[in-house]
Amino acid sequence: MYAKGFLVAVVISAASIIPTQAAATTLRIVANGTTVFGATAPNVGSARAYIDTTGVARKLAAKTALGQLVAATSYTGLSYTAVYFEGLGEQITSIAGVKAPSGGYWEVFVNGRPAMVGASSLKLKTADTVVWLLDNDYKLSNGPFVFELAAKRNADGTTTFTGTRIGAARPTPAAGAALSGFGVAGAVLDAQGQVTLPGLPAGWQATIAATAGTSASQILGG
Repeated sequence: MYAKGFLVAVVISAASIIPTQAAATTLRIVANGTTVFGATAPNVGSARAYIDTTGVARKLAAKTALGQLVAATSYTGLSYTAVYFEGLGEQITSIAGVKAPSGGYWEVFVNGRPAMVGASSLKLKTADTVVWLLDNDYKLSNGPFVFELAAKRNADGTTTFTGTRIGAARPTPAAGAALSGFGVAGAVLDAQGQVTLPGLPAGWQATIAATAGTSASQILGG
């Protein structure tokens, strides 16, 4: 994947400054069809503590999904709200000022699959892709979906784009989705969610355009 930045931040508690740990892990936050963070697929490190709604700083293991969220919000000035429940852990109730409504929740996906553990227990590995997606009604079987896009430069000078649809129990190819942007406009992903293009012009940009019920992908460039 091209054109990824890297965010480094600190978490400030009443007693200490805890530096983040670097991890080549991308982060994207999507609410109501809009990417509120991660439009250019940045890599984000992971903090070692978070502040709950009572103002208490709670420790985190290295390289967790919650630590990554804290690192991103600390660096950018975006906010998060984490309610701590004794014996159960935290619940993320808002991100970037967007509060989950009654009956909805913020869901985290890693490599296109929904997390099976809480964000403070979810350990990230190098090259993981993390997406936080706001679901306004958990009772709906067909909730919100987002597109993810990857680009790989091949030895012969071509570039292969791979699109994925995320929001269900498992990711599926973004078959038939169209690329838009400079140097790629008009390309359509095949049944496997891929398309290979010849040498791209300098400064190219690519995204998967939004469709009904699905948010556009992040923007890649090279």
